[in-house]
Amino acid sequence: VCREARDGACVIYAKEARAEAKEQLGTGACEEVSGGGPSTCKTCGAVIGGTKYCSACNVDSNTASAPVDGQCTTENNECPQKANGMCTQCDHESFMFKGGCYRTGQDPGQVMCKTAVNGVCTVAADGNNYFIPPEAQNTDQSIMACNDTTGITLTNKKKYVGVANCKTCNVPNTASGSTAEAAVCTACEDGYFGAACTACEDDNCITCTEAGTGKCSKCKATNTAGAQLYLKTASSSPTGTCVEASQCGPAAFPKDDAENGNKCASCSSASDGGIADCKTCSKDLGALKCSACTTEGKKPNTTGAACVACNIANCASCDKENVCEACTNSKKLSPLKDACLTDCPAGTYDNTNVCTPCHTSCSSCSDAGEFSCTACYPGHVLNKSDSGSTGTCIPECTGRYAENCEAGMCTAVLGGSKYCSKCKSGYVPVDGLCVSATRRAAPTGCAVGDGVCSSCTDTYFLESGGCYQSTAYPGKTLCSTASNGKCTACANTQTPDQQGSCPACPANCASCTGTDTKTCTKCFLGYYLDSAKACKKCSETSGNIQGVENCISCLAPTSPNTLTPVTCYVTQTPAVDPADPSVNKGGLSSGAIAGISVAVIAVVGGLVGFLCWWFVCRGKA
Repeated sequence: VCREARDGACVIYAKEARAEAKEQLGTGACEEVSGGGPSTCKTCGAVIGGTKYCSACNVDSNTASAPVDGQCTTENNECPQKANGMCTQCDHESFMFKGGCYRTGQDPGQVMCKTAVNGVCTVAADGNNYFIPPEAQNTDQSIMACNDTTGITLTNKKKYVGVANCKTCNVPNTASGSTAEAAVCTACEDGYFGAACTACEDDNCITCTEAGTGKCSKCKATNTAGAQLYLKTASSSPTGTCVEASQCGPAAFPKDDAENGNKCASCSSASDGGIADCKTCSKDLGALKCSACTTEGKKPNTTGAACVACNIANCASCDKENVCEACTNSKKLSPLKDACLTDCPAGTYDNTNVCTPCHTSCSSCSDAGEFSCTACYPGHVLNKSDSGSTGTCIPECTGRYAENCEAGMCTAVLGGSKYCSKCKSGYVPVDGLCVSATRRAAPTGCAVGDGVCSSCTDTYFLESGGCYQSTAYPGKTLCSTASNGKCTACANTQTPDQQGSCPACPANCASCTGTDTKTCTKCFLGYYLDSAKACKKCSETSGNIQGVENCISCLAPTSPNTLTPVTCYVTQTPAVDPADPSVNKGGLSSGAIAGISVAVIAVVGGLVGFLCWWFVCRGKA
């Protein structure tokens, strides 16, 4: 029953019909019914926003029905003309689309058209997903989807068509003749490109710029196997291919970006979370780690989090600028972490390719303990047990090395330190110590003479009245190889004479070249070789080479043009002074010690005399 009429139409009925249409729309389903009544749909051929709506209704001889807002109805307000179950004319604020009239201001019509006048859409909905065919009338379809390839023919016979896979478009030019005018596509659906929306060749690509491989500009989130995808581009190109995370490297790393698309970001791109100056990198448990740097002289730090200045030969990584943390090619890291060395310097030992300081009294050692010395600086000798190879360093000609040595006969020099050259009767010098010559068995390696060895045996060699083993300290500082009691190869690179004696090098020199005039090539520990090939203490300045106070292990700069200090590896306060070995660790000379000893004896003697006198006098009393 019509309760209210307006402009010749029953408006109350119309409201009821709209309510019914909304209720059916809410189900989101269009069901095709063959041979049904006027309220049933014959064809669900209108697709709006991904949902199907009715495009033609079932009819009978008595009732005319057509789709309004996608639902079959017999009302005539918006669809005054019908034929074959479809609207042939629209009116008021509705427009024609796929056989039905749709109203603006409500779903689903407002998805396509924003404004309609007298049954014609005049302003398409925002988003540019639809366009208005030029010169459309209320008896024509006046809105089209950008991707509608079916096309329409207007009352005036002009034809218009959309572009397959087009997402957004502009209005086409006015058609002429029998040729359909296509919409001007401005953006394609994912996986297509260009004005004609041609398919990208990479199936994993969302957007691409042109035909061919490697032209993708954005990838899908995952591939068919579920693996995340990343856009991998060349350094100078904005396009590339879609790859899995493991395929980004080595010059790039996978960067997740839900807004702009995942990509393989350059290792050196700080704006993408990369590391400045990084050439190759990898992600380890989510953390980016640089493995090589682009700039010459820079290397990754220990954690790989930065490229730092590391202009150090054979250095694998630096923790800070020019502070090496590890070396390559089995080189040893210097104690100052400023160089990678073939051998550890004096005063340090090789601790898994890291030169670690010995106790300051040792020139070489097996570990950092005071009793782990294996060699001593000039002026000091190794005080070791009879069976061991390590010990402590003590001043030369003291302790066990002074026992049973003839007075004034601590004159044999090996490795810059003095040893006994003649012992008291009944003793002979072997490896610098006076050992008994009166036992049943002769001392090892020595043919006994009067306080001296007259000759040596086996791998021992004769030097300044004593026999020294070439395979142990201190003998090996003078002779590298001995046989049948004679030195056959000198440690100072000189050639032994027929008696097996090694010609001496210049003062404080460990090895030298030449016969008559000898040129030093290597100094004893605690010395450096200056420009004149003379050995100077590490604490002494010579020419443009500046010594360092209290330094006992050093490396001289190479041909400096200005005053340049030595590289000091070990210092000691007071320093072991090879020129004055009588200075002990406490800084007292042997003369001072002797004076103190005399004073103590005098005091003790006086006290004893006083006590004797006191008790004698008390006894008489």
